[in-house]
Amino acid sequence: MRMTMQERRELEVNEVLHGFRVQRRVPLEELQGTLIQMEHETTGLKLIWLDRAEENKTFGIAFKTLPWNDTGVFHILEHSVLCGSDRYPVKEPFVELVKNSLNTFLNAMTFPDKTLYPVASKNNKDFINLMRVYMDAVLHPAIYRNPNIFRQEGWHYAFDEAGTPSYKGVVFNEMKGAMANADELLEDAMCQAMLPDTPYRFNSGGDPKHIPDLTYEDFIHTHRKFYAPSNAYICLDGNLDIDEVLGILQDEYLKDFGRTEPVHFPPKQAPVDGGSRTVTYEIAPDEENEPRMRIAWGGVIGDYDDREKLVAMHVLHSVIAHNNHSPLVKCILDRGLAEDVIVSVMDSVRQPYARIEVRNYAPENTDLIRTLIHDELNRLVKEGLDREELDSALANTEFIMRERDFGSYPSGLIYSFNILESWLYGGKPEANLQVGDIFEKLREKADQGYFEELLRAVYLDNDHRCEVIMEPSRRAGEERRKAEERRLRDEEASWDSAEKETLQRQERELQKWQEETDSEEDLQCLPHLTLADIQDMPEDIPTEVRDMEGTKVLVHDIPTGGILYVTAFFDITDRTEEELSRISFLTEILGKIATRRSTATDLLNRSRLYCGNIDFSTATFSKNNDGESYKAKLVATFSTLPKNLEAAVALVTEVLSETQLLDEEAVRNLLKQDRGDMQQQMAMAGHSLGLRRLTAMFTGAGVVNECTDGLTYYEWMKRQEENWDWTSFQNLLTEDLHRCVNPNKMMLSITGGTESDVQTLVTEFRNGLPSEEFEGASSEAEGQPAVRPWGARKEGIVIPADISFAIRGGDITKFGAQWNGELSLAARIVSYAYLWNIIRVQGGAYGTGLTAGVSGLTACYSYRDPKGAESLQKYETVGTFLKEFTDADPDLTGFIIGAVSESSRVLTPRLKGNGADSMYLSGRTYEDRCTERRRVLNSTPEKLAKYAEPLAKAIAEGGIVLVGGKNQLEAYGELDRVITV
Repeated sequence: MRMTMQERRELEVNEVLHGFRVQRRVPLEELQGTLIQMEHETTGLKLIWLDRAEENKTFGIAFKTLPWNDTGVFHILEHSVLCGSDRYPVKEPFVELVKNSLNTFLNAMTFPDKTLYPVASKNNKDFINLMRVYMDAVLHPAIYRNPNIFRQEGWHYAFDEAGTPSYKGVVFNEMKGAMANADELLEDAMCQAMLPDTPYRFNSGGDPKHIPDLTYEDFIHTHRKFYAPSNAYICLDGNLDIDEVLGILQDEYLKDFGRTEPVHFPPKQAPVDGGSRTVTYEIAPDEENEPRMRIAWGGVIGDYDDREKLVAMHVLHSVIAHNNHSPLVKCILDRGLAEDVIVSVMDSVRQPYARIEVRNYAPENTDLIRTLIHDELNRLVKEGLDREELDSALANTEFIMRERDFGSYPSGLIYSFNILESWLYGGKPEANLQVGDIFEKLREKADQGYFEELLRAVYLDNDHRCEVIMEPSRRAGEERRKAEERRLRDEEASWDSAEKETLQRQERELQKWQEETDSEEDLQCLPHLTLADIQDMPEDIPTEVRDMEGTKVLVHDIPTGGILYVTAFFDITDRTEEELSRISFLTEILGKIATRRSTATDLLNRSRLYCGNIDFSTATFSKNNDGESYKAKLVATFSTLPKNLEAAVALVTEVLSETQLLDEEAVRNLLKQDRGDMQQQMAMAGHSLGLRRLTAMFTGAGVVNECTDGLTYYEWMKRQEENWDWTSFQNLLTEDLHRCVNPNKMMLSITGGTESDVQTLVTEFRNGLPSEEFEGASSEAEGQPAVRPWGARKEGIVIPADISFAIRGGDITKFGAQWNGELSLAARIVSYAYLWNIIRVQGGAYGTGLTAGVSGLTACYSYRDPKGAESLQKYETVGTFLKEFTDADPDLTGFIIGAVSESSRVLTPRLKGNGADSMYLSGRTYEDRCTERRRVLNSTPEKLAKYAEPLAKAIAEGGIVLVGGKNQLEAYGELDRVITV
């Protein structure tokens, strides 16, 4: 008889349950739970369970996967095993689970030395279903009987009408996009230089130059060797029925396996001087001449199990290069030699390493920069670090580590990462789960010169190091494409007619398989939930609206673990496009330059002492089905402890009301850095860039977002640099700041805390901000929208990449439909039942979907797409698909469950408070959310069918944004405007 979760007793050391022997029990006071370590006696599979009162249950199975070349075999396996298995013979179990489950997380991840398959759900039945599907996928995948999976997810030869071959495949195209990223190339070069005798020297994701070297036979052999239970690690977290879980693992999966030789790491890399190497990276052919050289120095810190040293390295970096006034950054910026200095720690590998990087400088300054960085490091070691800055960095790092705010990720997923980052290498699985007394020890050691010695050991006297120079090239992309074409021509020349016919037949077979649909019998093999398994209504986050001392305050009374989350909103709805871009830049510099009373360094130290996180930004809030109206806000957010609330508010109000724009070079440096960061982000996230641009065509809020965080903002920053006029710029920014920080236009929000904390918050904010009216300030709480949608356009945006991001859409409300829960469900159906097949599976793009915003904007998008121009044409058929789909009277249960899951994510207290604020400012009530949930639950094919025609018209008559390399844009041709990033 199985024990229920209420009846279950504690598992004792050496107890055997379903073939698993309990090896250790470790109390985890900070997590309010117990780590239970087990091993499956027959296979040697290792298992950890974090037994704690966590409703969101997490399962993950990981394999030690150590690459020996750059073919990306483990990345391709990660994709491929989720394409059907013995028990679940459908083509895309992963997609079916996305459509049909209540998961709070569902994905797979390839790391440099492991592959992890995690799932999470609050619903126990769903959790067990997900675990079953993933176990069958990794141990019994369909790849053995269907080579088309390898060809689709990895690579294959595709032939055009003339019979000319090219390479095609999901991972192949994904990595084409990834390898266009200078950061990815730098990481690869560092590992090759410092870890040349280890698996880390190879790109586990795959280098497109070498992915076509992988054969199907090697692919199968790799799975057989590495995906054995003896090489597996399972992580479990939450309030789950361990008896049921272990019983399923044993009876359904492990009982038929024996013990095999597990995969072992090779010896650790002996110290090696990797010397200096130069790597070229691609920039757009017509990009303006700018200093784009980069140089980096790496040093191995030590071993994975020296956690104290790794934490100390993060603290040390926070002191030497946290902002432009930190010593390592200042020594470069003060001389105008480069745009930025970046530091980082790679601590999720067996031999962690640290890195200093100087970005965007002229090639003639390489030697000088090298000397200056070396001299400044020597000075810091000799003279010592500033103790006030060190103490504040220690305090802030400790706050963040103890807060454990993982955003939208399940805590069990992050704990799985923490566990594997020690357990995989032979260390204790609990080593990284608790903070313990690390910071007490580090504070003691700070008095003994520990941090200075660490700085010397890692960066100055390290015999395990390297230097990498990144050289920009306008020809790199073209040279790469020509090299690929030469390889294809050589391969084609080596084929006889029979070989070519075989390859063409394989492509036809792949296309035929891709076009096939799963039988109803196969689909029924998958475990399913019913509508009775889901929660009818969404979670209600408590929100009390108060008027205190003339200020509107939103109070969210939810448990936060003793941390306060505070947000101040200032209205900027009535600002023009130009003003919005200036205000966005203001949010980038607030807290980073001096105020009337404090230097920038003083502000940084206070923020780290009194706040966990502090941030200034802009945000927009829209009503349903109204593209014209919106609210725009300048937002100040911070987290703090109750004892530090007054000091934290004093800091924030000082920054908001007393910032002085006197330091021209400081402001100019921040402008260059912000523009440089955006340039890189836009190239890597072209779908976000394009969707933001498209949204501006149809909504006022979209225009605001474009002006504050899109291509429009980027172009504004470029204009300021090219036409620098400090006096005018200084005056305008000062005026903007004074107009924004108006107590009469302020709303506050607090999540957590007591009544006393709420009162303190309001009083201190009112006292800290100027009480007089500013010139030009409105007495109304909120202004009227000042920007309007741009209207439909066809735009191309050139980025340095071989792939593209194709976006197309329009406002469905113009064609007789409105956004509601039904439209969201229709968009989900189109995404997973149609676009996934024609854009990802058949087209080879890495991702795709149809979005439906509350304003009524509907848009199709693709991600890392080899044929964006074709995708733009294919989007025109989504309305026809939806009509045919609904005409067939399908069962919507699975899609409904998936839609409910999508709107029921697990949120941290901070995100709950943020979400509640957003709902309030958007004018959406809890009753509105319940109404939308009921619309989803009560959806029928007939109700969804009415969106088919408006959707088709919105797509056909809407706007287009194609982001990609020049060749991608030329393939489409019909563009009104082309912009180069």
